[in-house]
Amino acid sequence: MRPSFYDYYSPSDDQYKQLWEEALIVLDTNVLLNLYRLPTAARDDLFGVLESLKARLWIPHQVALEFQRRRLSVIAKERKSVEEVLKLASSLVDGIKSKVEKLEIDKRGLGISSEPLLDELEQANQKLLEAIKATHSAQQDISGDDNVRSRLDDLFEGRVGEKPNDQAALDAMISDGEERYKEKIPPGFADVEKEKNPNEAVFIFDRIKFQRKFGDLILWKQLLEKLKTEKSEAVLFITGDRKEDWWRREEGQTVGPHPELVREIEREGGVKLFWMYTSHQFVEHANLYFRARVSSESVNEIKQIASVGPVFSESIDPFTVKSFDSMNQSIVEIHDFGGLNEIKRGVGRWLQKMGRPVRRAVKGSPDFVVIEETGLHGYEVRYSADIAGYLKGRRIRSGLSVANRILNNVEISKLTLVIVTDEDRVQSIYKLDDLVMKVAAEFSQKYEVDAILIGYLDDGVFSPVMEYEYNFNGDNDEGDFY
Repeated sequence: MRPSFYDYYSPSDDQYKQLWEEALIVLDTNVLLNLYRLPTAARDDLFGVLESLKARLWIPHQVALEFQRRRLSVIAKERKSVEEVLKLASSLVDGIKSKVEKLEIDKRGLGISSEPLLDELEQANQKLLEAIKATHSAQQDISGDDNVRSRLDDLFEGRVGEKPNDQAALDAMISDGEERYKEKIPPGFADVEKEKNPNEAVFIFDRIKFQRKFGDLILWKQLLEKLKTEKSEAVLFITGDRKEDWWRREEGQTVGPHPELVREIEREGGVKLFWMYTSHQFVEHANLYFRARVSSESVNEIKQIASVGPVFSESIDPFTVKSFDSMNQSIVEIHDFGGLNEIKRGVGRWLQKMGRPVRRAVKGSPDFVVIEETGLHGYEVRYSADIAGYLKGRRIRSGLSVANRILNNVEISKLTLVIVTDEDRVQSIYKLDDLVMKVAAEFSQKYEVDAILIGYLDDGVFSPVMEYEYNFNGDNDEGDFY
């Protein structure tokens, strides 16, 4: 059967060897950007593998363009994440001291003096602050020399694809994009949500308008065009993207490239052997098939960055080091939504389409946790046919008392209450702005709910209609309608 269904088979050992000996190696944008997020040793190890394969590296123009557009944002966010840890560590001891002093331990007749213990804590915290400050000083600055980009410039000199000649050429390249996305033909159909924000849906480069939702499709089409002119029987594609529009998943496991990608690159590009790696799989197999010497520590660092994304930038972050493993004991990656009711499945599917790592609570609240650039975002899901009555009632308040920000000792930085109603009641939502504003203010203070999101299920997927956010500094944002 293999000749007829080659797209459902993993490479054999001989085929893996062929890939490492002769394949064209293509990198996605996220692999390049993750270099800024890696500790120095892991970054150098990954660069070492890439530099040893330089003769066979290539990136589509779309990859290089997205890298140039996004790198400063990644650098800034990495610095900000360390600054937030520094701020937390700076105030940590003062907060503990204040609470301990209120306990008056010394006066309880226990023979315990709190002062030397607090002094030790202060000394340990000072060492921690020095380590964080040293990390911050060593970080890339948006206005400084960019050694990462300089190394990439050398690595990909003469190895970047051509840009579209004009708007007509780009439009022709993605002319079947809408139909592909409608039929769930990979890649890129999971990025359709990028068009919802008109301020971010498009950008201009060299007087050519690019639609962000078609970014993955453009890079794929550019790869196919290269293969038509420069034949290669084997191709390796390295990506940090883990969405279903790139990968085939079975029973909760990622087992290889999406079969339609394998078929299309064979049909359109004449490629007989196509495979995909995540970044950490790439370096692991480099050790196995290419005799690279990437340390196990570097492999783990690369794996962590690829799986967690830009939230956890450096290993000094105590949240990353101490809490992420415990979080994984209480939440699992979403694959088939087993055990969830229809309402929660619909919200889960919507969250997946947003393109960020989504986790589902095994027990407790909130129902979902999304890994975002600013931290962990919890989503608590409720259903009601009567939105107004529900917001005024007691049931929602008792339910929110358990929908807190803590999940198995892991802090949720933001909590959104998602209320799902019936489709035929959507029109009434538009009349609830004042009520939602009032309720949001109450919920933000009493239950630490940052936002209320209201919508309905459309073909089994949550469709948001109204969102209201409330900030803890007392300011609030007017309700946004989708």
